[in-house]
Amino acid sequence: MDKIGYMGIPGSFSEVAANELLAEAGMTETELVPLVCAKNILEAMQKGDVQYGVLGVENSTAGPVGEFVHTFENISYEKIGVYVLPIHHCMFKKPGVDTASLKEVASHPQALRQTVHTRKAKFPNLAEHEIEDTAIGAEMLAKGTLPETTAAICSARAGKLWNLEMIAENIEDSSENRTTFWLLKLA
Repeated sequence: MDKIGYMGIPGSFSEVAANELLAEAGMTETELVPLVCAKNILEAMQKGDVQYGVLGVENSTAGPVGEFVHTFENISYEKIGVYVLPIHHCMFKKPGVDTASLKEVASHPQALRQTVHTRKAKFPNLAEHEIEDTAIGAEMLAKGTLPETTAAICSARAGKLWNLEMIAENIEDSSENRTTFWLLKLA
């Protein structure tokens, strides 16, 4: 059984893309391994812990995914598949917390860039807090690792997985917001 490492954790956009890429490639005997970031995926591939990686490489609004570019710039790999996923960001808070008491918003740098104009218009007073993955932000908020005065930007699925309360939906700046994901293996 092949193991496929992907950026993020369950509920992340990368998990959705990984499932789609594997289906398109006809890969049925696989196990998805959440590895959070490009560096972890590369290291796991080099050690043989996973055979393939699924990584976000570029977003139509925010451009190249920096962590992919920096991690894989001098690495030989073979691209097995490409999947373009529409990205719809939502903002969540802890249940019972007054929206007016929110002070910051936490998410992956790409998600923050993809929502900057909408956030400035609707939530102008929230400071940005960069974290390694959108779904991890939902988990951190739910578990209390982030202050309850923090909102998280993530997928609707991630927010629901962690029983958070949605305060805004489809906050991406462009209705055409899409991220290109690659399924790859080392050459």
